[in-house]
Amino acid sequence: MEFEKAMSRLAEISEQMSGGDISLEESMKLYAEAAQLTKQCREYIQNARLQVEKLEASE
Repeated sequence: MEFEKAMSRLAEISEQMSGGDISLEESMKLYAEAAQLTKQCREYIQNARLQVEKLEASE
């Protein structure tokens, strides 16, 4: 999933969970999805950071 789409989905999940109108079971599913998306975003950012460092090192 693209970084921007993952961040957008995280925002949606946050809104849903903040609303308080969902069941505990649904909250747990959303939490698990958010945790996975957060991991993906962190990995994407780390990879981007490494790419920038390589580019700076080659200058």
